[in-house]
Amino acid sequence: MEQGIRVVIADDHPFTRYGLRVLLESDPGITVVAEACDGREALRHVLEFHPDVVVMDVRMPGGDGLSATQEIQRARPGTKVLVHSEYEADPTVMAAMRAGASGFLLKAGDDVTQLTRAVRDVAAGAWIFHLSDTARMRPWFDQLRTARRDGAFPQLTTREREILNVIAIPKQTTRTAAARLGISHKRVENALTDIKAKLGATDRAELIALARAAGLGTPP
Repeated sequence: MEQGIRVVIADDHPFTRYGLRVLLESDPGITVVAEACDGREALRHVLEFHPDVVVMDVRMPGGDGLSATQEIQRARPGTKVLVHSEYEADPTVMAAMRAGASGFLLKAGDDVTQLTRAVRDVAAGAWIFHLSDTARMRPWFDQLRTARRDGAFPQLTTREREILNVIAIPKQTTRTAAARLGISHKRVENALTDIKAKLGATDRAELIALARAAGLGTPP
């Protein structure tokens, strides 16, 4: 049975939240686990329900979406944020991406296929952008991707980041990673235990998903 995608909706307008819930739950693989009226409430729901995706409005009184996105990424980096706004101005998009969002979708373009596809793609680790001038923005996003990768997981040591990077390469085992890094298999296993504890990952699959979402998984 397919594991459903758990979603929190954050928007200060109750009718918008209702409409988003109806659209999202028209997909049998998506479940809305909570609704928030501002960024602070969104963070509380993330900590309580551990959703896969937050559909986040940008401008909300009592706690804006950009600040909430930063807090969510610090507290639970495995939760993806899809910024959902009527504002397409470049500074807003850039601020959302700098805050750690995995995508940006315009409210004006809402339809059931677009929204559910965006949520599914973001949950799977993709970056989603609905912009009228994506080509002009792409160089900036490429720079941001590199910056995220290089600055990812500051709580890890240099060696732990090297090990995590190699483990995140597709089709790697602890033995092949050890051979690639020139260290023992046991050392890789011990390091992965420490890395999971530092990042709050419950198992290797979640750890690899976190690493790849941060841009790791490239040959050293």
